[in-house]
Amino acid sequence: MAPSPPAPLLLLLALSGLAVAAAQLPFPPPPPQQQPTNASDADALRAVFKQWGLGYGGPVTAEDPCRKRFWFQSFAMNASINCSCGDSTLPCRISHLNVTGYRNLTDIPPALFNLTELVSLDLSNNNLSGQIPPGIANLTKLETWHFNNNQLSGPFPNGSSGLRSLQSLWMFDNYIEGTLPEFLANFTNLTDLRIYGMKLQGPIPKKFSNLIKLEKLMLGDLDGGNSTFDFIANWTNLSTLSLRKCGIIDQLPNRFSDLRNLTYLDLGSNNISGSVELLLQHKNSSLYLGGNNFSGNLPSEMVQSSRPLDVSYNPLLIGILPDNPAGQKWSINYIGTSIGASRTTNSENLTLLNCLHMKGCNRTFYNNLITSCAVNCGGKQTTYPDSLSNTFYDDTSDLGAAGFHVNSDRQWVVSNVGSDPLTLGNSPGIVNAGQVNLGTDLPELYRTARTSRSDLWYYVVGLSNGKYTVQLFFAEIVIESELNRGPGRRSFNIDIQDRNIKTDFDITKEAGGFGRPTNITHEATVDNSVLKIHLYWNGRGTRAIPYEGAYGPLVSAIRVFLPEIPPNNSPAPARPEAAPHDNKRRGVVAGIAALCIAVAVISSSVVYLWWKWVSLVKHSNT
Repeated sequence: MAPSPPAPLLLLLALSGLAVAAAQLPFPPPPPQQQPTNASDADALRAVFKQWGLGYGGPVTAEDPCRKRFWFQSFAMNASINCSCGDSTLPCRISHLNVTGYRNLTDIPPALFNLTELVSLDLSNNNLSGQIPPGIANLTKLETWHFNNNQLSGPFPNGSSGLRSLQSLWMFDNYIEGTLPEFLANFTNLTDLRIYGMKLQGPIPKKFSNLIKLEKLMLGDLDGGNSTFDFIANWTNLSTLSLRKCGIIDQLPNRFSDLRNLTYLDLGSNNISGSVELLLQHKNSSLYLGGNNFSGNLPSEMVQSSRPLDVSYNPLLIGILPDNPAGQKWSINYIGTSIGASRTTNSENLTLLNCLHMKGCNRTFYNNLITSCAVNCGGKQTTYPDSLSNTFYDDTSDLGAAGFHVNSDRQWVVSNVGSDPLTLGNSPGIVNAGQVNLGTDLPELYRTARTSRSDLWYYVVGLSNGKYTVQLFFAEIVIESELNRGPGRRSFNIDIQDRNIKTDFDITKEAGGFGRPTNITHEATVDNSVLKIHLYWNGRGTRAIPYEGAYGPLVSAIRVFLPEIPPNNSPAPARPEAAPHDNKRRGVVAGIAALCIAVAVISSSVVYLWWKWVSLVKHSNT
């Protein structure tokens, strides 16, 4: 048999064949010659990019911007422009500028506002700080203005009141303060307005009713200034309405029936009263009505398995839930209401729920009050060696976008509400670290976590009264900032026993990196047999990195115990393992130490043998 040709020769032949085949194909036509960029626009962009250090692929001054267009583009980061080149006799004008995902960008260059033909300006997910410059008034043709997820402060600039062409304004997750500006009502072309997660105060201006083209309105986190529903208009195009934490004190008006295209409604955490029956026509929408003062009967038609319904913490709301459909469960959260649930849950669960409703939770409900509890959030029951002590209980129930689970054996409850208004999908609920190399010697505890896009509660019920130690365990296993070069960020608040203990809590920042553990320890007093832990989104942090809807609270495990009694069902706090570079450094140090010891031993042996030889020589001479 003839010998086979060597592998390099085969590779050379294959590449030659590809080259011949390619030569036989027609070349693509060259792109049409495009007009150069307007000199003023080019100078402005070069000044902006020079200040930001965005000269990818060589000096930006050597390139015509409208012919290059893309400097960097990925899911998390973008540095690009688009141009308007309609008239072939005139230079192109820069019409779109997108620079997003650069956490090293901290200021807004004045030259930016010389790009007066901009129609779209997206500077989201950077680290821009300071006040919005008054030069924004120069960009009168803007239709899209996205400054969300930065560190901007100060008031809305009055000069922006002239941006009458705006259609999309995103200004969430900043530190902008002052009163919600009334001049926004003059932007009557707006279809998408999102303002939340800042330091603004209400009330919501009544003139917002002028915004008749709205399709998405998301306002929230407004301090002071009680709002009413006077701004609600006949918004026939509106599909998404989120008014979470807007300080609304009012009765639910009949005009909600005019919002015929509504698919998502969030009125949570206000002080709204009236009958929920006024929302019956929106039964096929995602409805979040928790934390208000709704009263009357809950229509059974509003309870569905396919659409979330949150009516939690409306203590005057009554009614009886319909029977569960075969093989399904209702997507409803009614904790903190007077709704009867005898058809859908057993007596043991009702006992715990009555405690949460504060209907006389006392020692008569329980023969044996507990003094400790531990939960593996989002994970299966985990038992540790005797040296670490016992068990964290299973928490793998699917809560959907509105639901809760009662563990009557261990006397604890987990509750969730929240879905992303843009995807209208259920919250992931439970997330898994997958192949993430967790920096901890207790990976079972941190490999899974429970998360929420709005509010997540854990209740321990039937506790003996006293002062307890509460430990919360965290590891960020979803938003890998280092992988995305920095722009992803999770932020949420934490309350224990209705008292805030953490604001703008960032797991990655606290732990010192992705996949690394961090714990919070807090003392709390129990005087009614119930301990309440509340983790909730505060309107801050990124929303779409690494995927749409990646935001809100996340927790890996919880344990509660009396400090004078050793916890019998939870391990000691996790000890972070060394990062790979730490292990490498330690290995080098150990190798050097071993070499030094070897040299010392050999040197000592040589000295000893020389001394013995000298002694023998002297002895023989003697």
